[in-house]
Amino acid sequence: MENFYSKANHNRRILLRLFGESDVEFVDQVLQSAKLIELDTGQFLFHQGDPGNALYIVLSGRFRALATQNDNILHALGDIGEGEPIGEFALFTSAPRSASVVAIRKSVALELTEPEYLKLVSKKPEFSTLMARFVINRMRRNALQQHLESSAKNIAVMNLQADRDISAYTDAIRVQFEAMKIKIQVLDHESHANFDTHELYTALEQHEGLNFLVCSEADLHWSTQCAIYADLIVVATDFYADSELYEIEKRLELYSQNILNKKIFLLLLHPENAPQPENTRRWFENRNLDLHIHYRLNHGPDIRRFARILTNNAIGLVLGGGGAKGFAHLGAILALYEKGVEIDFLGGTSAGALYGLTTSYCDFDPQKIRFYANDSASSKLTRNDFTFPILSIMSGKKMVNYLKKMMGNIYLEDLWVNSYCVSTNFSNASTKIHDKGLAWKQIAASIAIPGIYPPVVIDNQLHVDGGVVDNLPIETMYNYPVRHIIAISLTQLKSQPVDFEEIPSASTLLMDSFLGRRKFRLPGIASILVNSLTLNSRQKQEMSKSGVAIYLEMELKGIGMLDDTRWKEIVQKGHDQMKSALESLKEEEKFWLQPKE
Repeated sequence: MENFYSKANHNRRILLRLFGESDVEFVDQVLQSAKLIELDTGQFLFHQGDPGNALYIVLSGRFRALATQNDNILHALGDIGEGEPIGEFALFTSAPRSASVVAIRKSVALELTEPEYLKLVSKKPEFSTLMARFVINRMRRNALQQHLESSAKNIAVMNLQADRDISAYTDAIRVQFEAMKIKIQVLDHESHANFDTHELYTALEQHEGLNFLVCSEADLHWSTQCAIYADLIVVATDFYADSELYEIEKRLELYSQNILNKKIFLLLLHPENAPQPENTRRWFENRNLDLHIHYRLNHGPDIRRFARILTNNAIGLVLGGGGAKGFAHLGAILALYEKGVEIDFLGGTSAGALYGLTTSYCDFDPQKIRFYANDSASSKLTRNDFTFPILSIMSGKKMVNYLKKMMGNIYLEDLWVNSYCVSTNFSNASTKIHDKGLAWKQIAASIAIPGIYPPVVIDNQLHVDGGVVDNLPIETMYNYPVRHIIAISLTQLKSQPVDFEEIPSASTLLMDSFLGRRKFRLPGIASILVNSLTLNSRQKQEMSKSGVAIYLEMELKGIGMLDDTRWKEIVQKGHDQMKSALESLKEEEKFWLQPKE
């Protein structure tokens, strides 16, 4: 009887979270009206094309939505977790199921048929509004936030080096979760290996918080159970250890292609005060990974970043192009960190790639950021670099040599924070997302403004400035597990009319400039060229900016595309405008300050 009441209370808690804590009577009516459906791993709740005559609410476990698309291949659309509805869209429209839904571990769902749903709505009309809200949010999420699934409840942590104690790392994570007011339950093979499947399932589902299932080669049976019940698998390893596949990875077939595969994060453990990682890419061989995360012992930002990623509260920063105006990005990042906003993922195009990935390379250290700002401006990278104008006005050698000197043989995957940049693949007229490869070369491709800098060759393909196709790559950031996106544009989208009817002659413009009258305010050659190339990209920017948490268009009027002599002023403008934007937010909008339940 005790187990029955425990299950009943668990189901009631899930629905109360959905409908409101005060609706106990209505929740009990829902539980009495609806049917409980239990599914084992691999069982389908329904199939694509089935009639949509019921909706479901997940009470425990985890489901995966799958659909066959135009290529006749079955694609995973996303996972659905505890407390989320399934199939409500098909119920409302009477359309066939647009996807199949399968249990990826033992799961329980509440089934509400159309008559039962209508009966409940007649008693509580707000129920229909609640369901409609879920439909709208899910449609929006499918369009922009396909990465943002229900956060994992059961997390299997596999220590590849079974003889190595990683408790110093895991203890720090536990403390961080406690600070976030998130309850943690840790189960390992020593204390729970003798549980039968029913006992293990009960222990996991009735815990109101996160379950960490710690496993290793020491007990492969227990490790198999962990993999079955996990929503997410975190493979933890000493960064400097042998990167060959370990026995536990082989025995559990972690990287085999299967629709029931769990997401896998690779957690790379570094000692305290570790140097910049090198050759991270060796860990990707023969492993099908969804994400890699660097984690230094006793390093607060890494601990907090890992916790935010696991709980779907990560923060992504997207930076746009704009030549020397990109110095404003440095000031904005300094302001973010001063206010306590830590970046978990970073992406940029052109100047956003150059200045953004420089800060990522600096690990967001203010002193290093200011050093490279001063050093790059002093190096006059955009001057005395002219060449025969066959491919471009400038040779780009000064910039490339500076990037090589700064970053050396560091690859993008070696950066402490996952970072990407965008270029335009000129050879096949497509967008290229760079999240791997030599850092300096990927940045050089992203900043290769057509006509200003020559194209960059990567994998036998010509690449030019990413701003041609995506000058503010917000959509790319949605491929990462982020909840909050901060986007900074250096180009204003509003109309900028001129106050004269005809373009003055060159001699008139020269005289106007010589006399300092500034009567005719016109952009320079570089600005006209870049803005003309990025017109289509700016329309894309306008459409994608609505989904971000903070969108800031920098006011940098009068600053030229190549005017790095005013770098201190530009950095300060970026700092002040970001600081003002953060301070103007309402308290409930300051997501980085909110404790996460």
